[in-house]
Amino acid sequence: KAADIVAFDLDTLGMAGAAVHDPVAALLFCAPHSVNFAMVNGRVLVQDGHLQSLELPGLIERHNQAARGLLQRAGLA
Repeated sequence: KAADIVAFDLDTLGMAGAAVHDPVAALLFCAPHSVNFAMVNGRVLVQDGHLQSLELPGLIERHNQAARGLLQRAGLA
């Protein structure tokens, strides 16, 4: 068996006030934009708010290259 766990930091500006009364409702209605910790099938995917399973700078560069290519193909660059 493996664990699936997600943790959010409730001490953020976006969660201020809401998490005091009902933390579960705060997660649903305040739509936190970042996960502090996530484990899926026993594998840590997010640690201290950082993705562990991706090489983020390389992913961002590939995305930017694809976007530039699309702009060129559309005649907008």
